Amino acid sequence: MRCVAAVTALCLTLGPLPAAAQPTPEPAPAPGVFVPTTPWQDAVLQFAGANFNHPSWGYRHAERNYPLARQLAHAENMAIDDEVLFAAALLHDWGGLEPFEVEGTPHQLRSIELAEPFLRDAGFPMEKWPAVRDAILGHVPSGQPTMPEGIVLRDADLLDFLGAEGIARLLAATGDEPSMDRSLSWIEGFSTSLPDRLITAEARRLAEPRVAYMIEFLNRLRSELPPATQP
Repeated sequence: MRCVAAVTALCLTLGPLPAAAQPTPEPAPAPGVFVPTTPWQDAVLQFAGANFNHPSWGYRHAERNYPLARQLAHAENMAIDDEVLFAAALLHDWGGLEPFEVEGTPHQLRSIELAEPFLRDAGFPMEKWPAVRDAILGHVPSGQPTMPEGIVLRDADLLDFLGAEGIARLLAATGDEPSMDRSLSWIEGFSTSLPDRLITAEARRLAEPRVAYMIEFLNRLRSELPPATQP
């Protein structure tokens, strides 16, 4: 914000540019992976973009999960309902984010509590709610989704914990006692525990180089540390 204020002050000091030197308007930004086609999708997108700001579990995490889940479905020849996946990908972690989380309530259960009335009020076709519910409840590592959208969302969600992006997410994660040691223990634990939990063959194939990278990262980090020291 200080940089923005400094640039603004400089512009006011210099005054307006001559007409011939006026900058060409920048093109509109390219649309993200979520392209709303209905009012309810626009409502979900606007709410998520404004409120899901966590560096590891927020909107950008959903942006990665959605296209990856679609990629998995295509590779596995699985027919999915895109409206179900759209809603579930955006809202699955809602219940774990401040200020919406409730202590003692698993975040996937809290997400269900929040998402159902929100989607109903937004005009979502509620006959599809059971599939959204299945996907949100099943996206965690211990989850057992039964519908195609839930299966591919869960695999996409687990893959987002692996590889370089998984490392970046875990290093950015915050908690009651954030520390480098805690993040590294997560990286090591996820690299060994999550691959066996993947359901689809395509997800397992994509996981292999990601896990190899995580192991290489940890080995390289340990090799760089002086003896008896920690990061």
